[in-house]
Amino acid sequence: MMAVGICFLVVQVITFLFLYPMLIVGKWEDEQLEQLFEKKREAEGRKELEDKMESQREVLRMIEKEIRKGSAPVRFAGMGFTEETYHLVESQAKMNQLLDYFFRTGEFAALTDKQVRSNVYMDAGFKKVNFRNAASELDRRNMETAAKRWIKKKHPSFDGDVYVENVRFFLEFLEEEREKRECTVNGEKLTALIFSRKHLSGLYMQCLVHRKEAMQHMEKLEGFSEVCNRIYRLEDVDVLFQCMLLDQMEWEDGKLYGHFSTVYLLR
Repeated sequence: MMAVGICFLVVQVITFLFLYPMLIVGKWEDEQLEQLFEKKREAEGRKELEDKMESQREVLRMIEKEIRKGSAPVRFAGMGFTEETYHLVESQAKMNQLLDYFFRTGEFAALTDKQVRSNVYMDAGFKKVNFRNAASELDRRNMETAAKRWIKKKHPSFDGDVYVENVRFFLEFLEEEREKRECTVNGEKLTALIFSRKHLSGLYMQCLVHRKEAMQHMEKLEGFSEVCNRIYRLEDVDVLFQCMLLDQMEWEDGKLYGHFSTVYLLR
């Protein structure tokens, strides 16, 4: 019996000595594979970051080029959230009224002026959603009609699931440039700004990128509800409509600001 036990122990030892190198090699291979995956993830992350930075540099180069060609010498200078940033849209009627305001139609038609062409709107008139400024009043009205159709397809209930977010976006505009572009209209001093379409497109892209990366600058909006902070973090939300409004800019601390507005559907 003891001989059998000794033989069994010898077999176990031999088996262990045979398998141990394989276990060591297998563990080493697993560690190597994990390191390879980690390096791949890091490389993909760097590539994504480099592509994003190059894309942003391309936007900046385009804006600088447009400014040299005579477009308004203004540059994107960040965003600001205020206590008036979020509002619940509680009915289809309120949604239609909001779109009338964005597109300066209906009861808000009196707000329309020449600078309305500087506004960039979401155009849902085709299969692929686009963002552009309106070429004419008819074009602007057609874009609003397309926006209403797009929103209807998303089937919002307007029972606490639709919010509008209005964020200020700031533009740097040097004082000497402001003085060059001052003019008097009906006895009132104004600043005349003319934007090229490419410049407007570049500013919109900067607003979009900065809004998506807002949490890197500020993790949470203090004093706001959890629903508002959920929207701020872009958690489980769909975009029903979006626009960048430049036709009624204001001054704050030496900087111009317009409004970057998005209507969200909470999923």
